[in-house]
Amino acid sequence: MGVRSAATKLHIPPSAARRPTFLPFVAVLLLCSASYLIGVWQHGGFATPSDKPAAVSTATAVACTNVAAAPKRRTRSGASSPSLDFSARHAAAADDALDASTATAASSAAPRRSSYPACPARYSEYTPCEDVERSLRFPRDRLVYRERHCPASERERLRCLVPAPPGYRTPFPWPASRDVAWFANAPHKELTVEKAVQNWIRVDGDRLRFPGGGTMFPNGADAYIDDIAKLVPLHDGSIRTALDTGCGVASWGAYLLSRDILAMSFAPRDSHEAQVQFALERGVPAMIGVLASNRLTYPARAFDMAHCSRCLIPWQLYDGLYLIEVDRVLRPGGYWILSGPPINWNKYWKGWERTKEDLNAEQQAIEAVARSLCWTKVKEAGDIAVWQKPYNHAGCKASKSSRPFCSRKNPDAAWLVPGTPHTHLMYPYRTIELN
Repeated sequence: MGVRSAATKLHIPPSAARRPTFLPFVAVLLLCSASYLIGVWQHGGFATPSDKPAAVSTATAVACTNVAAAPKRRTRSGASSPSLDFSARHAAAADDALDASTATAASSAAPRRSSYPACPARYSEYTPCEDVERSLRFPRDRLVYRERHCPASERERLRCLVPAPPGYRTPFPWPASRDVAWFANAPHKELTVEKAVQNWIRVDGDRLRFPGGGTMFPNGADAYIDDIAKLVPLHDGSIRTALDTGCGVASWGAYLLSRDILAMSFAPRDSHEAQVQFALERGVPAMIGVLASNRLTYPARAFDMAHCSRCLIPWQLYDGLYLIEVDRVLRPGGYWILSGPPINWNKYWKGWERTKEDLNAEQQAIEAVARSLCWTKVKEAGDIAVWQKPYNHAGCKASKSSRPFCSRKNPDAAWLVPGTPHTHLMYPYRTIELN
């Protein structure tokens, strides 16, 4: 029975099995052609030789004019669509006035290009809004004159390209740049004389050497950071970003990089020229800045650690305004490190040329401001004192000695926001609702 059924099976010849069929290919080709024809018909049909390439001419000759001045482009079907506006949004007032007067001509002409000449050589270290001579016109109270003050009139603004200093050379690559830079790139010897004992910087022929010394770390920045590591967990990855106030030549930030901690250093432009320039030549992130009447240009909770090594900031004055600003930029659980006056005043009061009573009163005032912010003093060891910001304000809200909270102010606003007496309040942590 099995043999008979097997004998009756239908056997297809090999030639028939290999015969190709074109029906699927023809169907796909017809569908594609139909889709193309329908699309062309919906967009106005086929163009004739007499038709003008309106879309191409509009795209290639579009002018940077206002939307009101730009005509609307119409399709063949009669529907109108708004033209794209490529106008600049950050032009100066003078440029805006010029563009307004030439808007009609510019719509049909090629884009206008401005060429600027090179500034005189004396401007090789010019920093906009940081003119040392111009800053003397502003008040000395709260170091307002050290802040950014941009030219108000057109005649004070420079319309030229700042040149490189004579003999400028490409900086050394990291990590060699941590310890050496070209003297021609920052040609100043003032710090080598005034800070010679503190071993900040030395001139060695055509190079600047940075031994890593500092006012409060005579044994070098590395040894100083080792002392901090005994009080603050620098090796577990919880501290990734740091803020160095009054950084000098930024040796503290430079040596933190090898410990996987990124420090932002800032210092004002002062009698030592721009100390920040030395930091930048070393390849260390730095900015010209000062704790004065305005907030720092950083959002809230931006740093894991803040540091002051003899930065000479009057932390206890103005109702603790400067420490409130540090509190704003510190994350919950962040650390504030202070070395220099008035810490360890029993040892240094003669060298600082101040009385014991004065230094003790200053430290007590700083301690009081820190308590009002609900900070906890971690430890004071030798020349270093460390405070920690709380992880939450649960206990702080119940304390009668803490400052009131300000929920109406935006703690992230940082650009030219004044630090006035009504801002001497604490910023509460954000409330996160979980569904």
